[in-house]
Amino acid sequence: MSNINRSNFASVKKNYYRDGFVILKNFLDEKALSELRNRALSAAKELRENNNDNSPYQNIIKSLDKRDPWFNHQLKRGTHVSLMKYILNGEIEGASAAWFNRPEGSSRGISPHVDIIGSYRKPDAGATIWFALDQAQIDNGCLHYLRGSHKNKYPTETFISGIDTQSKDAVAAELEPGDAVIHSALTIHWSLGNGSGHPRRAISYFYWKAGIKGKI
Repeated sequence: MSNINRSNFASVKKNYYRDGFVILKNFLDEKALSELRNRALSAAKELRENNNDNSPYQNIIKSLDKRDPWFNHQLKRGTHVSLMKYILNGEIEGASAAWFNRPEGSSRGISPHVDIIGSYRKPDAGATIWFALDQAQIDNGCLHYLRGSHKNKYPTETFISGIDTQSKDAVAAELEPGDAVIHSALTIHWSLGNGSGHPRRAISYFYWKAGIKGKI
């Protein structure tokens, strides 16, 4: 179960639209975290064993919802869905459940980018909720966000060059297991390599505002 209730939705939404992201501490209780972690590790292990992908992003597995009914259910009806609807101002369409792993010792990160490009770039076009399965810290490749960047326009770019990742608005989203972070599809974000001895694993769910996908 989620530890957030509807009385907190308004403040979460306010912070989300102010910064382009919002961190939610202790979003999952111990039982929900344990189930998510066990399901994720099992699914990722099975998919890796059947995957011959040698791409640099082989530690990212998208569309878990199309391969595992449990993740399909979570994408459509998980306890976080009511909050995502509230943030995106109405009905939503679940696009993908994804596994993200930054193994210990991995030097590869992901450069600053946004999740959506095109002509329809409204603040409520889409959003991701990202659940930490492990502690996510700077030394093991936590997500970073450029605060307020969702208010800028990058209409033809996914990866954004020239970003000052050391600016005062660059925020490291350091999380404990069970914490979550929600970010706008328009917010610039990135991550670094994992120089620690600890993994950084996560599950994310991406949503479109209903009816938007065809306008992108």
